Amino acid sequence: MAQLFAGMRAHQVFGADTEVGKTIFSTGYALAGTLCSADASVRGPRTLAPRADAERVAYLKPVSTGPPHEMDAGHLQQYAPWVHSSTMLQFAEPVSPHLASVQKAGTLPHDAHDAQIVSGIGAWLLQQARASVPAAAIIETAGGVNSPAPSGSSQADLLRPLRLPVVLVGSSKLGGISTTRSALESLRMRGYDVEAVLMFPSQRYQNDAYLQSLLAEEYAIPVFALGGPNGDGWGAPPVRAVCDEEDHARMRDYYIGLVHGREDGSGTSMLDVVRHLRAAHAKRLARLSTMASKTREVCWWPFTQHGRYTDEDVMVIDSAYGDFFAVHNNTPQTSLLAPALDGSASWWTQVLGHGHARLGAAAAYAAGRYGHVLFPGATNEPALALSETLLGKRPLSFSAPGHGWASRVFFSDDGSTAMEVALKMAIQSSVRRYAEGEGEDREWQVLGLQGSYHGDTIGVMDACEPSVYSDHVAWYKGRGYWLAPPTLRVKHGKVHVIVRPNRDWAHWERDTARDEIHLATFDSMQEAYDVTRRMQHGELYENYRAMLHTTLTRLVRDEGRRFGALVLEPLVMGAGGMLFVDPLFQRCLVDVVREQAALFGGKHVSRTPSQWQGLPVIYDEIFTGLFRIGIPSAADVLGTSPDIACYAKILSGGLVPLSATLASSSIFDTFAHSDEKTRALLHGHSYTAHPVGCSVALETFAILDEMHMRGDWAKHQEDWGSTTIWSFWNKQFVQRLSAYAHVESVMALGTVLKIALVDQDAGAPSVSAQRRRARKR
Repeated sequence: MAQLFAGMRAHQVFGADTEVGKTIFSTGYALAGTLCSADASVRGPRTLAPRADAERVAYLKPVSTGPPHEMDAGHLQQYAPWVHSSTMLQFAEPVSPHLASVQKAGTLPHDAHDAQIVSGIGAWLLQQARASVPAAAIIETAGGVNSPAPSGSSQADLLRPLRLPVVLVGSSKLGGISTTRSALESLRMRGYDVEAVLMFPSQRYQNDAYLQSLLAEEYAIPVFALGGPNGDGWGAPPVRAVCDEEDHARMRDYYIGLVHGREDGSGTSMLDVVRHLRAAHAKRLARLSTMASKTREVCWWPFTQHGRYTDEDVMVIDSAYGDFFAVHNNTPQTSLLAPALDGSASWWTQVLGHGHARLGAAAAYAAGRYGHVLFPGATNEPALALSETLLGKRPLSFSAPGHGWASRVFFSDDGSTAMEVALKMAIQSSVRRYAEGEGEDREWQVLGLQGSYHGDTIGVMDACEPSVYSDHVAWYKGRGYWLAPPTLRVKHGKVHVIVRPNRDWAHWERDTARDEIHLATFDSMQEAYDVTRRMQHGELYENYRAMLHTTLTRLVRDEGRRFGALVLEPLVMGAGGMLFVDPLFQRCLVDVVREQAALFGGKHVSRTPSQWQGLPVIYDEIFTGLFRIGIPSAADVLGTSPDIACYAKILSGGLVPLSATLASSSIFDTFAHSDEKTRALLHGHSYTAHPVGCSVALETFAILDEMHMRGDWAKHQEDWGSTTIWSFWNKQFVQRLSAYAHVESVMALGTVLKIALVDQDAGAPSVSAQRRRARKR
């Protein structure tokens, strides 16, 4: 709901504390806006009467407490009656809003909920922006920056969806330097742009002088020390007079001084503030209008053919909050910023939404405590605590991804690197068990599935079949064999198991019209994902096992291939086209590989149950792990754990790069049994286990744990009738969607919804979906 208007400036006036002068400065700002000519060179008389060539100003107090005759809007109306002023919520008791809002009825009124307040402010802004003349809107907050809203949330968090530029009123009292700095830091940490700090001058404490120097140097934020006549001095408003008429006259003179400044022209005035804010507004508009073209000149986007993009195609993101971007709108009807759903969760990194205050606070704490510190041969609390959390050694209300099987955590920076590490762990483990000292130069390969994708670094590219991602990479050399996986799809409410025919499936009955093999049909998702039941009932399990045994025997004995790892994206293969792989097939594949130790290792077969069997099994859960598809780990559905698993994206809440490769004791011991450094895992990068990322990840786990315990997803699970196989997408909607003629099929798990359209194009190079998205935009 962030909003920006070409013809209207809008500012939120926050206070560093209570009783710092928010209403005085808001009134002065309103008066100055109606007096300040659009021509900066024009200097008018020292009066409060509005000018015809100035701005139309509107004022809003979203939440106010206390008796009606003390309303802040009433004060402004008294001295600037031509300013449109209003109050959204007025509570009679002069106490904090979170107390005042419930004292009458005992419960929070509907219009006092955060969403309702934000929606109301947004509607008010749109109404004010329709004025045909240049305008300014002032929203005065209550109390201090983090004073409670009626719901009890922080006021800074309440108003964050709007992300209006801020005018911060600093404190000129003793201790005001600290409260002002703290307020500023709280606002900046939440993503607010503080465009000016206003405060009364104080000869005794000189807070204004100190903050002017500090904030100019550290943040380039101007501090305006503003005042008016106060008896024989100049500063804060005069003491209230006994006589109302005299008090009104004093305050009128005070506002003339506050708005116009000293008669000798020394110092600054509220007119200077208005000119500064106008310039800041114009600068922001100018930057937003040129960002698309400038980005096309200097940036190199990933996965993008730049010739397809014009300036109008570039999505200029001004900010993001919750599930939405605030996108610059080149053809505005009202606001220059429009909400755009972050449908891909910013390449599947988001889990708690953009602009999450707790994640920002966790990052700031770690940055302040550590910055970055090296990790090899060292430790730090965030890295250790996160490792313990991932391994299930710290209490969680859900099963940690490494619980019960993993003993070690290796940190790196992103999913591709995590998988590079996993491949090194797995392949070298196989080499040292099956070929130590043999001197044989046969290539070590991976066993995987067609359509897999593990990243764009050269090692993990080689672990995938040739594809559009590798077609134009000269160094690419596919090192493996990839089976065609049976996949699930929903059509007309039924779940179908389908596989594309190839050599591995040559003996299965084929539908020549569709060029596919139909393997099974289920009435529900729960049936399709009940791996244990499907293993016990139905011949498909045994048929899968027979096919896999035959194929692996052919590959190893007839073709002479040597495999060092089984690499899987469990349940869903993301970049390959959101392929929902039949879980029974993946379970069979893991079981058969582990049962065929003699096939892969000959005489070198492990007899110890605690050691990995057959081949090291890698689960690439970069995309699917940590509740992306509704469960912490795919092992919860497959019923079998890997030897190595990789996590990223959701791991750090979508805030900073971080990944983790989990390994069993058996894998770790391969590298740790020798004292020779050359036999260690020689892989790392500069920011391994960086404390900022680990702290954010810990906070992410804490929030997920709270959500799980509260039952935040219970209504969705009830809708699907399962706590394991469920989706945030409504079940009836998914089934109805699957019946559309132009929809080939759908699938839904957790947050993921796949809609396969009937189209001649296919695969990643297809631009049909892009064309449809462009039409929607």
